Amino acid sequence: MTDLHSSNGRRRSSVSIAPDDLVVDSVLTLDEGEEEAQITTPTTTPRAKRSHDYRLRGLDLEAQKKGQAPTPPVRKNQLRLRHRRRLLLGWVTVVVVVAGVALLLRATVIEPFSVPSAAMEPTLHVGDRILVVKSTSLAGPIQTGSIIVFRHPEPYPCRADAGSGPDVVQRVIGLPGQTIWSVGNTIYVDGNRVNDFHRYGSSVGAVTSDPIPLTTVPAGEYFVMGDNRSQSCDSRSFGAVPASSIVGKVVSIVLRGGHPYVHVF
Repeated sequence: MTDLHSSNGRRRSSVSIAPDDLVVDSVLTLDEGEEEAQITTPTTTPRAKRSHDYRLRGLDLEAQKKGQAPTPPVRKNQLRLRHRRRLLLGWVTVVVVVAGVALLLRATVIEPFSVPSAAMEPTLHVGDRILVVKSTSLAGPIQTGSIIVFRHPEPYPCRADAGSGPDVVQRVIGLPGQTIWSVGNTIYVDGNRVNDFHRYGSSVGAVTSDPIPLTTVPAGEYFVMGDNRSQSCDSRSFGAVPASSIVGKVVSIVLRGGHPYVHVF
């Protein structure tokens, strides 16, 4: 914008230019052929610096707009610590549950055993790991020929080398109420000859030197013998086994000689 004024023979001109932040004032004075120019130094008005509020870092401004409470910032190490705690808690829960289920199964359903003696050879070897099912609803009823684990009776007249510990593994020969006896090397149950030589081998014999006298198996009891008849301390020595002392029915071999070996009965 330009303004012109005339006074006392002087001519004065003032020019003002103001683009954005730069303001320049120019004054020209003319007197009788003399020119006097006075230019004021341009002055710059700096923009005000924005101050950063670091407190706003990590705040959810969108949530503020929606009327929600802002979420405070969480450090990465805190997140990692929480993740590790949750992971550890999860693993502890899994271990506790698995251990509880294993104990429950062992107490009520199935339990592993180790064969303590050679009384069941060649069917079972010393040290074989076997699985015993305690529930008759799963393994089925005990029948003639079933292999069972039972607590040996007291007193126990067998030799020390017949196996240590309270558990004995043998085969059922006579059921409750049946009559059993032997003649020579042959076993009879209710007058029927027992053909089980495939279990012990024909070279060993069904009875060997310990014959079976005429015996009627009491109710709720079982007559048992080992497959290795020459080295088996069984019902020929301590009588029939009460059902209350039976732990369960052998269903399979899982380990033999420290190596996986699966055989299902």
